[in-house]
Amino acid sequence: MITEQEVIEWSGQTQNVQPFALIIPAVNRYVDNLPSIDRLADGSWAGNTRLGAILLATRWYARKDSASGTYGSADGTVFISKYDSDIARLLNIDGHSKPMVG
Repeated sequence: MITEQEVIEWSGQTQNVQPFALIIPAVNRYVDNLPSIDRLADGSWAGNTRLGAILLATRWYARKDSASGTYGSADGTVFISKYDSDIARLLNIDGHSKPMVG
């Protein structure tokens, strides 16, 4: 599972980090319940799964103020995608799921 501190360090956020207190447990639960994430022999998450979870948490943080998927800044409007194929690959979801039997 990922920690709030890991995500804060990865994202570079120093202010307004309170939303991570809600985001991190939700991401941990979501990722841990995925059927085909990569795990180590002891059941803990493999490195690619941890990275995918961190990236997912930072994406959810970025989308907190942009339910429509757009964010206005001094440079104009930025689109924040709901889907990221890199995260999907790391977490083995969507079109990147591992084949499963049964």
